[in-house]
Amino acid sequence: MAYGIGKAARFARLITGGAARRDTPKSALILRVENGDQLRASIGPVLLDRMMDVLAMRLGTELRLLPRGRMPGQTVLCGLLAARTEALPGLLAQLGAICRSSIDLGDLRMTPVINAVIVSDMAGAADAAALWAYGHRAIRACSPLAETGQIRFVEYSGVDSQQVSQAEPLFSPEQIRTCFQPQLCCDTGRILGLRVVGRVDHPELGALDLHDLRMRLDEQTLAEVFRTTLRLSLAALRGWDRLGRDLPFVSLSMSDRELADPTLAEAVLWELDRLDLAPARLEIEVTEPIGRSGGRMPVTASLQRLSAAGCRIALGDFGTGSAGLDTLRMFGIRRVRIGRGFVAGCDHRADQQRMILAVLALAEHLKLQTLACGVATLDERAFLAQIGFDAVQGKAVAPILSATELDDFLQSHDLALPPPFVVPRKA
Repeated sequence: MAYGIGKAARFARLITGGAARRDTPKSALILRVENGDQLRASIGPVLLDRMMDVLAMRLGTELRLLPRGRMPGQTVLCGLLAARTEALPGLLAQLGAICRSSIDLGDLRMTPVINAVIVSDMAGAADAAALWAYGHRAIRACSPLAETGQIRFVEYSGVDSQQVSQAEPLFSPEQIRTCFQPQLCCDTGRILGLRVVGRVDHPELGALDLHDLRMRLDEQTLAEVFRTTLRLSLAALRGWDRLGRDLPFVSLSMSDRELADPTLAEAVLWELDRLDLAPARLEIEVTEPIGRSGGRMPVTASLQRLSAAGCRIALGDFGTGSAGLDTLRMFGIRRVRIGRGFVAGCDHRADQQRMILAVLALAEHLKLQTLACGVATLDERAFLAQIGFDAVQGKAVAPILSATELDDFLQSHDLALPPPFVVPRKA
């Protein structure tokens, strides 16, 4: 949930009573949970709100913060009772320990990714609202991509308070690259599709998986990342077409936030047309419940536009969500992905076999193609092919490969396939 500077400033005046003298040294703490959207999707809004309350209470107790409350959402705003310079090293160390430790929610322990900024005003030139506004701008310069978060200390600079260092771009489009994981047909062994895996070669954080990061990205960055990933993956597919490779389609996972973009469908179709690729060469994978975080209506509009144009629509994590027949028909879903939760140990565990056979029977009854994901052993792969899956994907099938590595894989894989069986006609 986003709150503007004006609302936050009124909140700051409310919690401090607006009574702090301007000539009194003071400090403020602004703390933000970066993976809040990811946690909300995982544990739900109630537990997320409870986690924020526990975090705010701990900050108030251990750091002598005032007040022991917080704004709604994923940001905590507090005033520090002690603003002495000599106390800051210990304060920063204590804050770092709190931000890196897990939060106990009873039956669940969570470790959020937290960025924090301490704003110090030794001259006492600002009130609480001005300190918060200054810190709010400063925290934008903290990257949401770091695994453990960042803690910054900034000095309030009076007349230059509007010129806090602005956030650098999280990464440039040139740092995004696409990898691919082949999906093999269980009947013929041929490649049915390529799962697209987007990655970022970050100069400081190393290789990052975009699937894990996209819930931390703002809307503009997320849209730019998707368009870059789409362009790179379709360009690679077009290149393999020119080389005579038989690769039916690429499969791209999309979140509700991406699908909620009203310009997305036309951007996808324009890119396909630019590269002279049929819409059926692109599969869009979605996960239930559809529209939870992006809004049901805009997500539905995007999916229906893409489906009507001929793009393939697939449903991920089939058997674990709440997909009904109306959802399958509304979006023209052709294929379902059955995840590792059903696949793990399916070759020797009777309970897994009962579940996966039930899910497979449902998919076959609905005339849906099936993909088993996360296949980790050759025994699992053999069992899944034997019971009737259409395709398999996982490290026991083929690893995640760069475009160059996939070129080598395609060549060796084609040579390993048996020649097609042809029955000659009688003369």
